[in-house]
Amino acid sequence: MKFEFENGKYLGTAEWQGPGNVVVEMEDERQKTWFEEYFSKEDSYMSGSVECDAEMAFERRDESEAAFTHAAQMLAAYSYKVRQGDAARRAAYTGAGA
Repeated sequence: MKFEFENGKYLGTAEWQGPGNVVVEMEDERQKTWFEEYFSKEDSYMSGSVECDAEMAFERRDESEAAFTHAAQMLAAYSYKVRQGDAARRAAYTGAGA
């Protein structure tokens, strides 16, 4: 699973390759470091029945494809444009290859 990220300009991609393995490809080292740290963090949420069996659950953002997808899509709540893809749009977006 691979996502592309923009914030007014093309930033790069993050690809989930397996549990604990997200590959971030970005030219800006600060952005790359931020995304690597973001995907290695843990989220917590309530699971089970809210009425009687609710409990806290924890999951790293790189633990599963579903957790990675959720974390990537959550970035759209900030100033990022998030697209599922393989960076094929990069050349068109930056004017490269023209």
